[in-house]
Amino acid sequence: AGRRRAMAAAAPAAAAAPASAPARSAAGDAEGEASSPTAAVAASAATMPGPLGAIDGSGGEEAQQGPRELPALKVSFYELLVRQLQDDGFVTEAQSISQSLHIEPNSRVDKDALFESYSKSLKWAFGDEKPGEWVPITCSPVPPLGPQTRVLDFENKADGVGGRGEKRLANGEPAVGSAGASGTRRPPEIRLLYTAPHRKACRAVAYSSDGRSCATGCLDGTIKILDCARMRTCAASTEGTLGRMRVTDEELSKPIVRVLQDHLLGVSCLAFHPTNPTLFSGSADKAVKIFDLTRPPGHKKAFSTLQDVHAVRCLNLHPCGDFLFVGTSHQAVRLYDLQTLKCFTTFDQAQHHGGGINDIRSTSDGRIFASASSDGSINLWDAVSCRLINRLPKAHIGASVTSVRWSRGLRYLVSSGCDGRTRLWDIRTGTELFSMGFGPAVSEFNTAVLAAGERYTASATSNARLSDVALFDSLTGSTIFMKLGLHAMPVRALEASPVDNTLISGCDDHNARFFAIEERSA
Repeated sequence: AGRRRAMAAAAPAAAAAPASAPARSAAGDAEGEASSPTAAVAASAATMPGPLGAIDGSGGEEAQQGPRELPALKVSFYELLVRQLQDDGFVTEAQSISQSLHIEPNSRVDKDALFESYSKSLKWAFGDEKPGEWVPITCSPVPPLGPQTRVLDFENKADGVGGRGEKRLANGEPAVGSAGASGTRRPPEIRLLYTAPHRKACRAVAYSSDGRSCATGCLDGTIKILDCARMRTCAASTEGTLGRMRVTDEELSKPIVRVLQDHLLGVSCLAFHPTNPTLFSGSADKAVKIFDLTRPPGHKKAFSTLQDVHAVRCLNLHPCGDFLFVGTSHQAVRLYDLQTLKCFTTFDQAQHHGGGINDIRSTSDGRIFASASSDGSINLWDAVSCRLINRLPKAHIGASVTSVRWSRGLRYLVSSGCDGRTRLWDIRTGTELFSMGFGPAVSEFNTAVLAAGERYTASATSNARLSDVALFDSLTGSTIFMKLGLHAMPVRALEASPVDNTLISGCDDHNARFFAIEERSA
């Protein structure tokens, strides 16, 4: 009876507004059928979009019957709406909608939860607050940068013999192609040092923190540990002053110090522990294997396993060595405590990516880590609280982001994506400095690393037309080599040494190649 009196009182006001004809019709229906709560809901929600608001002369019967089916997300919305009406004192209206849709108010959220979730959006639309303001990030390289350390730095410009405003590296050396005292620097020489054969495509490579060892992972589940010094020795035996032309198979296999095999499917990622002789590997078999490299070479199995329910795509060790970041085909970044083997993730699900995690990289001081996702965004996280600090949405024009790398000075971030391009970001301001790349703006996979004291950026793409590693000047973004001439098939894995000018690549031609970038005299 109270609902009928409210409808009768609202009818004159509705008649005074010609634009509210649907509301008058719904109110009249509710007057004639006081026992139907759906009609009362239609009268109060005649101007609402969606199933409850689409009431006109042709759809009156459907409105009286109510919506037949609602999506799950919309059901959650109406649960919050009913709770918000209760919080604001509209108990009768909340009860009417609840009975009509057969839903209960969301009692698990705090008071005014729906309003709070929309308040920031309203400020962005009608207030002075700007959406997505960039939070400045300051990190300290570990170990600290020395006076002769070569790092990427766009703010260091010398007025010396190279001319005013000449672009240089942080140690004062001119960039490739810049005019110096002896003229334009010549492009470097690419020297292949060693080729490690595999039975299937090589899809993962990694360097140890001291640069003495590297690891390669194959689609057949095997992992090979290689000694970098032995690979250089093997190259010197064929190209040295003695000019030895014949090298036995035994000599060629000496750099391979260990072969591991404990995965059921192909190896997708590798990571060395920063201080201990331990190797971590991830695979499409949804497991992370932990290998002790101090065991005799005959031990090929892992001593511990971290089992997930999604395929593992990337791994990264925190610099302290106590935590492991794991990225899978799921949108949440995993953080494992290696002492207890417990798994953690951010508690705010709204901060998760919208797609799988393709790469994770931590800063050398351990404060921040970056994650690249298939949803096209790059997230920067607080490594202590696992809270999101900044986000680069559509970092590669909406294409999937497949790799990220920090510069040594922690001022810049290099990213690669399925748009076939490599982009350099100033992480202090969140701005893109420039992009590097050529050819088709689409690829299945793309990865890039800073090499040779960050003087160069090496990029590898899965595009079959390119099928090699390209080399760019890190300071200008200009192309030095479109192809190095070492690979005939797509390169899916690439990593640069942390201590010298060597790189290792994994190719679909069943080989991993260890090569160096050597400067030429002018």
